[in-house]
This record gives sequence, structure tokens and C-alpha cells, in this order.
Amino acid sequence: MSKVPLFDIMLRSAEHRLSKALGGACTVEVSHTLDKALKETVIAIDHERFRKDLRYTRKELDEHSRRPGFTCFVVALDGDPLAYDYGYDDEEPGTFYSDSAATLIERKGVGSTISALEAMYCYGRGYKRVKLSTEERDDVGRALRMFWERFGFTVISVDEDDNIVMTMELTQETVAGLHDKYIAS
Repeated sequence: MSKVPLFDIMLRSAEHRLSKALGGACTVEVSHTLDKALKETVIAIDHERFRKDLRYTRKELDEHSRRPGFTCFVVALDGDPLAYDYGYDDEEPGTFYSDSAATLIERKGVGSTISALEAMYCYGRGYKRVKLSTEERDDVGRALRMFWERFGFTVISVDEDDNIVMTMELTQETVAGLHDKYIAS
């Protein structure tokens, strides 16, 4: 297993890998603020990919963006945004809460790549784990829990509404494995 490279190197490798997979020029931008353009990008993708009860409002996005540690990753293909992943500091110290992620292109590695970048970024920033909430299956039948378990997350709780809370411990071994599997070209 390889060592964990610097984040800027991982970012460029991810862009290269996605460019090859999608047949165009891919870029990944990392932002710690939510300006109007970024907010509209997240909302456009969010509203196309999520059912109404899971969509965030502009007000909710503004509230999330003011939380400590807010970080948003956006993937663009030939200048057109196609995926995002954002989160912020969780209430549990040392934990990054990965709040929302969506991609307009599926089964090409976009979601896995952006999620791996988020984990590697968090590791480099000193977080000990990433936490997320998901459901067993989404409204079109995708096995979300199984996807995140294959990615390295484990279930820590399931509530009465079947909301599944999962975490992934961020160790050098875990992050190097994500790099090797989802980033290295």
C-alpha cells in the first residue's frame, strides 16, 4: 500500500482520472464559503438528484455553510458542474460530518472519487473520522448502505425512521487505500 500523497497531488490525480473516465476536461474545486454561484450549483444538482423531502433550501444551505469546517467539493466537466460533496465539523470532536453529495453522472466513478477526496482532505486536516447519514436504499433502489460499507464506513446507529448513521475512521492505511482504489490513475 502506498503512502498518502499531498492533497494537491491527489486532487490533480483525481481530475486526471475523471477526465479519462468522462472523456473531457474535469476539474475539482474546493471551497470553504458558499457564494451565490456555488449555492445555485448545489441546489441545481440537489434538486435533480434528490426527492423533494431530501432537498435542502437556500436557507438551510446558508446555515450549513456557516458551520465551522465547512468544505464543499465541486466536480465540473468541460466547465459544467456535475457533482458536489459538502460537509462541516460534527458535534463530536475530530469528526467531519459529510452532509450531502450528489452527481449527475453515475457509474463512472465520480461519486467515489469525490468522496475519497473528501476523506483524504479530512485526514490531512487532522480529522479522525468522517460521519454521514444515509438510508438502506434510495427511492430508485440503489443500495446506499452497501455502497458506503464497501467504501469503508460502518453503521453506528439506525433510528426508528431507518436513518442510518455511519462512520469511517481516518487512518493512514484507510486513506492510502482510498487513494489507491479511487484516485491513483
